[in-house]
Amino acid sequence: MLMQIPMVETNACDNYFNCVTHKFCAVNSAFTPNPRELMHDGCPAVLRPARSLFPLAILLLGLLTMTATSRAATAPLRLEMVTNTPCLVAGPIPEAGALFVYAAADLADLLVTPTILFQTNTPLAGEVRLPVPLTGTFSTQGFFRIGFWKGRAPALADIPAGTFLMGSPQSEAEQAAWEGPQTTITITYPFKMGKCEVTQAEYQAIMTNNPSYFSGVSNRPVEQVSWTNAMDYCARLTQSQRSSGCIPQGWTYRLPSEAEWEYACRAGTTTAFAYGPDLRSGMANFNGRQEYDAILGTIYNPDAVSIDKSTAVASYQPNAWGLFDMHGNLWEWCLDRWQYSLPGGTVTDPQGPTSGTDRVVRGGCWYNDARLCRSAFRISGQPGYRGNEIGFRIVLAPPGH
Repeated sequence: MLMQIPMVETNACDNYFNCVTHKFCAVNSAFTPNPRELMHDGCPAVLRPARSLFPLAILLLGLLTMTATSRAATAPLRLEMVTNTPCLVAGPIPEAGALFVYAAADLADLLVTPTILFQTNTPLAGEVRLPVPLTGTFSTQGFFRIGFWKGRAPALADIPAGTFLMGSPQSEAEQAAWEGPQTTITITYPFKMGKCEVTQAEYQAIMTNNPSYFSGVSNRPVEQVSWTNAMDYCARLTQSQRSSGCIPQGWTYRLPSEAEWEYACRAGTTTAFAYGPDLRSGMANFNGRQEYDAILGTIYNPDAVSIDKSTAVASYQPNAWGLFDMHGNLWEWCLDRWQYSLPGGTVTDPQGPTSGTDRVVRGGCWYNDARLCRSAFRISGQPGYRGNEIGFRIVLAPPGH
């Protein structure tokens, strides 16, 4: 359903926003207004031309909530003026799911290549207020689409495009030969990455099973999953959200490439860990008795804490980009096939080799020494391998990537 809602001045009819909220967003009502009803019923102020300092013709595509079994429901959305700035307001939403807000300068782009203004997991206890971007043609016209998918899915963090130095320098203590040569990598596109490793509850919601050895705590990361299992999860999540209209065609959940993984792990740092040059007991879930310093190498700490199993996600501090457990907890599958060394030189948007069987694994795990949890450390795994030390996190990639 497509509705055109003209903006009105801040001193216009107060019923305007109440009308929109009630008619378009009523959570407990099956009523779905057509544009004429929405623009006329009870809100005569809507009929006169907008005279705001920021005139904005905004078209809203109906907010449709879809369950995994394709049952539709409504979720709240309204438009309002805050100090003459148009804002979208979404929430509260009491049900678990994923909320997306898309925008584009014209309708064709909205349906094909929109910008993701905002994404969050729900429930939402309160409202989310999003000012309309006042750049480019958004200052005169904007098209918005709100997608809400009912279910369990990982929360996502925004990862910007950029350039970084992949691999470790020879000066980094206990460097492995397969961590180099250092390679200048440019990632030309922004993307979204799971803030945490996929949890057991999130995996079971899509795959209907929980293969984990350390089960019983729903927000522990899922483990004993193969590379193939992880790819299947990504494909099913993509299909479910796409069929509900939540994500556009071309956007895809997948495993991160090895370059994306290290880029996101480092989050702008050049040290051995996103936290700095060392990893000490209590900073991450690893074999805390074997700490690490980038100059001294492994340091034995007999009084350290070692949990000896996976822990609930987000139990430790995130990196600068809001990603948890990039060091330790579980090894994480990457998309790429394994090659013994990095390519060297300068590479743009690398996808790894086109042949080979084994896949790249990154991050270290709960029983590893700290040196194996460094940002640059990499190993390989057979795609069918399952162990209680290996899991994955997801990427939401834009079209063409």
